Amino acid sequence: MYLSLLFSRWDEVAVAGCYDWVMASTPAESSEGARPPVPVATGSRVVLCDAGRESEARLAAILEHLHSLVLYEIGGGRMFISSNVAALLGYSPEEITADRAFFRSLIHSGDAPAALAQGRRWRADGSVGTLTLRYRVRRRDGSWVWIEDRMTQVAPPGGRAYLTGALADITAAREAEEQARRGEERSSALIAALPDAVFLLDREGRYLDYHAPADVPLYAPPEEFLGRRMRDVFRDFNGDVHQRHLDRTLATGQLQLYEYEAGTPDNRRFYEVRMVPCGSERVLSIVRNITVRKQAEQAYFRLLDRQRLAVSELDHRLRNNLASLISLIDVTAGEEKHSVESYASVLRSRVQAMAAAHLLLSRAQWSAARLSDLIRAVVPPDLASRVESDGPEVRIDARQVSALAMVLQELLFNSIKYGSLGAADGRVFIEWQLRGVEAPGSDMNLELRWREQGGPHPDRSPRLGAGTSLVTGLVATEFKGRIDLSYPAAGADHRLSLVLSRV
Repeated sequence: MYLSLLFSRWDEVAVAGCYDWVMASTPAESSEGARPPVPVATGSRVVLCDAGRESEARLAAILEHLHSLVLYEIGGGRMFISSNVAALLGYSPEEITADRAFFRSLIHSGDAPAALAQGRRWRADGSVGTLTLRYRVRRRDGSWVWIEDRMTQVAPPGGRAYLTGALADITAAREAEEQARRGEERSSALIAALPDAVFLLDREGRYLDYHAPADVPLYAPPEEFLGRRMRDVFRDFNGDVHQRHLDRTLATGQLQLYEYEAGTPDNRRFYEVRMVPCGSERVLSIVRNITVRKQAEQAYFRLLDRQRLAVSELDHRLRNNLASLISLIDVTAGEEKHSVESYASVLRSRVQAMAAAHLLLSRAQWSAARLSDLIRAVVPPDLASRVESDGPEVRIDARQVSALAMVLQELLFNSIKYGSLGAADGRVFIEWQLRGVEAPGSDMNLELRWREQGGPHPDRSPRLGAGTSLVTGLVATEFKGRIDLSYPAAGADHRLSLVLSRV
């Protein structure tokens, strides 16, 4: 106990006054014939009050400067507590020793039951060894102080047993422990809330511990990586990559952030690693699966590429359309003399054909357009019931849609002005079929027939105007084909051979 560290013999401690030191009688001499080297008087009583007072003064001087350690004795007719208890609790020794129940009343109600139960078990076991209790005690000013109470039972020969012990102020230590506990709880809560896998590694890259949410798959089962080095777990180049970053983390004491890939070519996974020092010899590695983010980034970059391509294509198409519009204006202006109204009508029909093709391609996201849809888009709504079309599904490449729309528009315009659509009961039949379809990826040959019925008898040799020249030129340049114009008595019957780009 604490007292044994201060004095060589418990008998010498005079803490409540001057104890009597009675020396035993020694009637016999030693084997050498000499008397023992201690002052012994048979049957006499030697009172050493001076020695007791000296010991008491020594103890009081030490305790006066030791406020955080209070000594006490209780039981066996003894009731003592050192005077420095006043500095610890604010109560005098007389107030505490006047009633044995007083000190118990100061113990916090939340701690008293456990302390009393622990004391009862200790006594039931024979009061062997040292009993250590920790509890809170209310001071005179109402504040609470944490106490560590260490007591030992003393059973002097022939005397009554009593308890001796010490009360130590451990408030600062308990507060530090509580702060550490709360800090650990916060750290545990933060780690538990992380959607990442967390690994503790030593300087050699050996896995010491880990935490991973249940929904986060690990590279390997824990039994296959705990206690092993990263180089042994990651047998590919990633093991050396991880070790280099670990070495750099410990050397610089700074966060290291990097990414790596894993998995098979068909199932690539991407990870982000943050390494931070954890002491001087350990590193905390936080690993996050960023596969979804990487896939989103790749999709975003692909979208940017498509957007750049679309903008470039739009720019190209716009320039082509403007050039075509200028050509239409020139072609229309070069036709025979006509009024402003007729000039505007012709020009309007041709521009409408361009607009119809543009709208159709826009709806198809500028990929391709079906021939049947293109015919419906070009034919005016009031003539739709008089224009019949028939043929297999054919998709026209976006680069050829506008040119074919212009060809169909010119044929329609001529039919309205000179042919069957200019008559009340006249009709137009548009039929097509594919010829010579070869291997995938090759161009297609489209045979299209324009046939009119129910109109006036056409001129068998009409003068070829600017519109006809426009059709012939578009078929030759945009489709590498030809057009055969025929005007039998039943009505115009034209055949077009077109080479379509493979979609």
